[in-house]
Amino acid sequence: MVSPSAVMRLSSLLKKLRAERGISQLQLADFAGVNRSVVHRAARGGDAKLATWEKLFWGVGHDLEFDTIECSEEEDGLQREECERRRQRRLAGLNMA
Repeated sequence: MVSPSAVMRLSSLLKKLRAERGISQLQLADFAGVNRSVVHRAARGGDAKLATWEKLFWGVGHDLEFDTIECSEEEDGLQREECERRRQRRLAGLNMA
């Protein structure tokens, strides 16, 4: 299962890309080869299988890629802040893709 915050980021990015391309939910469903209800659920932030997210992003002309950042409870304050800054920069990069 994907974390709720990750699902919301995927949902927001998918909506942004769909809007930029001027693609309706029905068109995206056709392009991605999924039911319109899947697109609607993803737009509302509903969880989906990773393969489904990949199809949806492919439907708007993007490949879905992932990266990880190690953030542990043992990190001191400065390391945690740097970890968050790096995460935000990576998210900003996703939003610009």
